[in-house]
Amino acid sequence: MLIKRLLTAAFLVPLVVIATLKLDTSAFAIAMMPILVIGSWEFSSLIKMSHWLAKASYVAVLMTTVYYLNQTPFLLMPLLVITLLWWIINSYWIINFPRHTHYWNGYIATRLVNGFFFFVPFVVALSALHQIDSTLVLLLLALIWAADSGGYLVGRAIGKNKLIPNASPGKTIEGAAGGVLLSLGVMLIYVYSSFENAAFEQYFFYGILSLVTTFASILGDLFESLHKRVAGVKDSGILLPGHGGLFDRIDSLTASAPIFFLAYSFLT
Repeated sequence: MLIKRLLTAAFLVPLVVIATLKLDTSAFAIAMMPILVIGSWEFSSLIKMSHWLAKASYVAVLMTTVYYLNQTPFLLMPLLVITLLWWIINSYWIINFPRHTHYWNGYIATRLVNGFFFFVPFVVALSALHQIDSTLVLLLLALIWAADSGGYLVGRAIGKNKLIPNASPGKTIEGAAGGVLLSLGVMLIYVYSSFENAAFEQYFFYGILSLVTTFASILGDLFESLHKRVAGVKDSGILLPGHGGLFDRIDSLTASAPIFFLAYSFLT
């Protein structure tokens, strides 16, 4: 399993980096569409949307919404503020799982809304971030990869205390702390290498940005885990060998991308 994960990552990471740096923002936004399609299709299976026509219609609505929002940038910040509030509410469902599950998963309307906020703000925020500076997209990805890797390695090595066992039994407090610290280290390296004679305020602000992004990534991971536990499946799909579905790989980004954009806009 580990070898499959490494081989898949070795193929995908250079592809993502090259695409992020070489594509202009319009092409980057188009390249995000297959990710939206596959991820939302997998999500529709998690929420027991069985008919292919219903899935296709749902995906088409999300794609149309993303296209419209990319053409109307004045709607971006209101969308992301609402998304932040949605993730704050989700933190309550995560902490109290499996209580109150019917509120966020008991009705088809709430499940469809969850899918909207999983995918639409994430895709729109990444495109907007790319328009500001493509290296910011890579910085976000580096923070998430560091948080995932640090959480996995430290959790396996010394993890004993469960983070939120009902939501995700495999995650530990030690692993989460390891992910936070490694992500913070990546951010400090970024500040040191990007700003000549960086002031304390820059280290402080970007450090806060790293912490906010990492905690958001944990939220995204945990809320997807809740959907998988309710659906009774281990992975969202089988697209990526050793990783599961595409949604399993972008779950952290669904929360961290919009919150990173908001925090970056506020702090810098």
